[in-house]
Amino acid sequence: MNFGVTFWRVLSYAWKNFARNVWMGLATIFVLVLSLLSVNVLVGVNALLEQTVATLENKVDVTVYFKPETPEAVLQQAQFFMVSLPQVSAANLFTRDQALENFKAQHANDPKILDALSELDQNPLGPSMVVKAKETEDYPFLVEALKNPQFDFAIESKTYDDHALAITRVREVGDSARLFGAILIAIFAVFSVLIVYNAIRVAIYTQRKEIAIMWLVGASGAFVRLPFVFEGLVLAVASLLVTAGLIAVAVWGLEPRLVSFFDGASPGLASFFIGNFWSLLLFEGGALGILVALSSWAAVGRYLKH
Repeated sequence: MNFGVTFWRVLSYAWKNFARNVWMGLATIFVLVLSLLSVNVLVGVNALLEQTVATLENKVDVTVYFKPETPEAVLQQAQFFMVSLPQVSAANLFTRDQALENFKAQHANDPKILDALSELDQNPLGPSMVVKAKETEDYPFLVEALKNPQFDFAIESKTYDDHALAITRVREVGDSARLFGAILIAIFAVFSVLIVYNAIRVAIYTQRKEIAIMWLVGASGAFVRLPFVFEGLVLAVASLLVTAGLIAVAVWGLEPRLVSFFDGASPGLASFFIGNFWSLLLFEGGALGILVALSSWAAVGRYLKH
């Protein structure tokens, strides 16, 4: 038999199967969409948690306050020493005037401090240096490195802006969310298999006479199975399209509302899904297609045994 004619007949039977069991098909699509949404919610939450950790890590630094009379040579020596360390990503010096402006900016919402500062005749602050490490785990080492006797005598104080506890907490929440999400995905995957399997079984039962006639006229097992497999794949494609639309709407609505949690910066949710669109489509679409195709094939095979 001509391959093109056979393929067209298989597609025609698949469409008839779907039309005859449209409500069961819609229920199947609903369950598949829930499964896909659970996967993408987990992926989106993981992306947000990674962005949160990166934001917190970016805030961590060691600020060194030097005495007002510290010579410029000592300041340059301290900066050169810290930059030379492999654990340091940046060490920025600020003059007394710059330190004063930074102090005012940090306390812009505290009028009492600003009023007290304006009553002083001169700038009470000395120069400062902000040191940032490449990894958050390196900060304790940098705090010790600042005790170098070549410039330690000129240091008035130093602060270690430590967000380690918050970072650890976010990572713990991320691990819990990933575990819960994996369990949720497994549950929906099981329901998806059962729903697809039963949907195909119902379709087979309503067409049992047609299938019996196919067998009598010599139709192969593959020819009988393929329309139901294609029907399952159509349901999978429809589920992917509906899920993609729901995710786009959700991201579009959530992105502006999450900006305040990231200090006015973009949470990166939209850029993550856009940048990983094809990889997510390949992974989720491939997994769903295989799951649906195998479920459909197995359902028909079990019926044909009887």
